[in-house]
Amino acid sequence: MVAAQQGNPASIRVESNLVQVHAEVYHKRLMHGASAEGLSCRNTNTGAFYKLPPSEPFIPSDCHYDIVIHGLRAKDFHIFEDGVEQQIESVKYERIAWLSVRDNFVSHDEWASTSRGKWSTVDLGSDWSPSPANYYYRLEYVPNQLSGGPCHKIKVTVDRVDAAVFARDQYCYTSVPATDPLQGTSFGALLQDGMNSEKRKGIVLSLQAGFFYAGAQQAMLEIALSFPWDRLKHEWVHGDLHGTIGVLGIVKRKDGSVAARFSDLACCSSERALFGMFGDNPERRPYQESFYRHIEPGFLPSRYETQVDLPAGESYQLRVVLSDGSKFGMAEMPLLIESYDASQLALSSVLLCNRFRDAGAAEKEAAAANLAPAFIPLISHGLQVSPASDMSFKRNEPLIAYFEVYEPLFNQEPKTTVQVHMRIVDAKTGELRMDFPPSDAQSYSRAGSTMIPIGDKLVVSQLPKGEYRLEVQASDSAGHTTPWRSACFTLK
Repeated sequence: MVAAQQGNPASIRVESNLVQVHAEVYHKRLMHGASAEGLSCRNTNTGAFYKLPPSEPFIPSDCHYDIVIHGLRAKDFHIFEDGVEQQIESVKYERIAWLSVRDNFVSHDEWASTSRGKWSTVDLGSDWSPSPANYYYRLEYVPNQLSGGPCHKIKVTVDRVDAAVFARDQYCYTSVPATDPLQGTSFGALLQDGMNSEKRKGIVLSLQAGFFYAGAQQAMLEIALSFPWDRLKHEWVHGDLHGTIGVLGIVKRKDGSVAARFSDLACCSSERALFGMFGDNPERRPYQESFYRHIEPGFLPSRYETQVDLPAGESYQLRVVLSDGSKFGMAEMPLLIESYDASQLALSSVLLCNRFRDAGAAEKEAAAANLAPAFIPLISHGLQVSPASDMSFKRNEPLIAYFEVYEPLFNQEPKTTVQVHMRIVDAKTGELRMDFPPSDAQSYSRAGSTMIPIGDKLVVSQLPKGEYRLEVQASDSAGHTTPWRSACFTLK
């Protein structure tokens, strides 16, 4: 079974009746202050973050080390489920899936609560201090008895008089997959209602999605969303950031049946000590309120990216809704994923990207934080790119076309070559505006792979403002040619 919590489904999971509880344990008398060691650690992190070459990963230090109670074992904890103490199977000390990211827009933060979804903040600028590594205890136990209804109250204590323990106080059994934790919750029902209603709106939601073939008649759908973080309902209560911000996506077939769905919760769990450790001093409240407003951009989401598996050879309708509990944003788009014949030359969707970073550094950073381990990054020529969701670009900012060519003859003899042809046309008139010479895909290939990932920067600074369509086609020396794929965008 899998447990989905009504408030924060990522905090407690139940797999095969094994309950996993996220718990943070701090020194009561130390957690509300900033120690000299902690401040020095943050300064060291900040210096390293901005000085490291892009090719070197940033692995932050644990700047909360001095306020955390370390070395706790199973015998130090007590877990009570519905008032009955449970036998703890194991205790692990793990890093929270949150990291600060350097890319061509300087920096932002990313975090994850599911294995295939990533939330991101807005760009935070060069004066923002990167987030230190934060760690928690993961407690595991098998309930003494599985009865008393689907939901259960829990309490976590530690045999230390100076310990402040932060943990969820409830979990509920459901049978939903880990990529759809809001299914069956009250917030999930609210999102479903908002998806089917035209009355409640208020959040502008931008969407880009495209598919990549993943095997015989299988495709992976890449989905990117963006929205204004400062339009999301939230509040500070005694040093805690409170909010209920989440997303629901449903992919339907032509006959209306559901082919896939996903959901995720971004913010905010008051059971996390991240904010509460600042305390709430009435004498310093005006300063604290100013401080909280200053740090909000680093803790509220502005983007979301996820991936969904779908069968090839069908037409779909993708609909996504995002809500803060009162306002909604909704976006949708049609999708056609043609059948995939692994013996023929094929081409994926074309996604437009404006973010890139060193792929090697990104891989090591994500692994260190265990950030969305099932998410497959888009990598070409050593760069990891991220799809944009707002298709409006400035003429002087990066514009990268990412797509994949599938050539079954690529590693066979005689050697088959592949060329890619790109052109830009006026979206309204169809007039050809830029025609790029066909380029050899050899430099993008990977040894032993028939998939060629191509990420190509487009120089569009000479085009006037307007609406355009990028068109891409692949061909090989064996005489095969793919249909044209396209992506529409606006230059402003």
